[in-house]
Amino acid sequence: YQRRVRGQHRTNILFAEGRIDNAAPKTYMHLHLKLKKLQMEEERLATVERDNRILLHKMSHVMRTKGTVDNHIDNKYIHKSLNKIKRQRELEKIAFENKEILKRINAQETQYCKERWIEEWRVNERYMANICTFPQFWYDRLVENDKPFFKALNEESKLRRTQANKQFAKDVKFRQKQQEKIKKIRHREKKIKIEKQEREKRVALELDLIKKLKSLSLSKMTSIDDPGKNKCKNSNTIFPPIAE
Repeated sequence: YQRRVRGQHRTNILFAEGRIDNAAPKTYMHLHLKLKKLQMEEERLATVERDNRILLHKMSHVMRTKGTVDNHIDNKYIHKSLNKIKRQRELEKIAFENKEILKRINAQETQYCKERWIEEWRVNERYMANICTFPQFWYDRLVENDKPFFKALNEESKLRRTQANKQFAKDVKFRQKQQEKIKKIRHREKKIKIEKQEREKRVALELDLIKKLKSLSLSKMTSIDDPGKNKCKNSNTIFPPIAE
């Protein structure tokens, strides 16, 4: 009895449930997905889009036709500005002020003396000529005195450049030929590889066919050796009987 009571007690402990409900609260769909709010937002966006479309149509009409008043006498209406005279007076005033400013600027004399600057530059040139290691314009005088030497030097440099260009062109052609040879060799190797694979497949198929034929011939020989079984018909055999 005590053992049975103890076992019942252990099973009750295993299947015991808590008295306090600590599970998460239930989630309701209408609290997370607010359909009414989405509908109102779509309606608001549709209204805004419709108003924008109407406003764009009106603006395009104004740009194309220079705008009109909202009445039924468009033909008698004359386009005019209410402050045209005022704006014209302001433009004339601004133009007059700009002319006066330009006149004052042109009438103003400069404070810098150009002749004094030129004289100072000549003095600086004399000072630079005195402190220079080599005399001024020595390169020009050297070129004038040794024109044949520089001419030969220029011709030699041109010849070297042409030789270098020819060698570069030869190298480019040689590289192109080498690349073409490599491509041909790779294509030939690929073709040989494909042919080898096809030959191996064909040999494998022939070997399988020979094995099958051998197995059929062995089965036929066993059937001929067995007297209890019927003889196979000549029309259904693969190998016809040998005539004696």
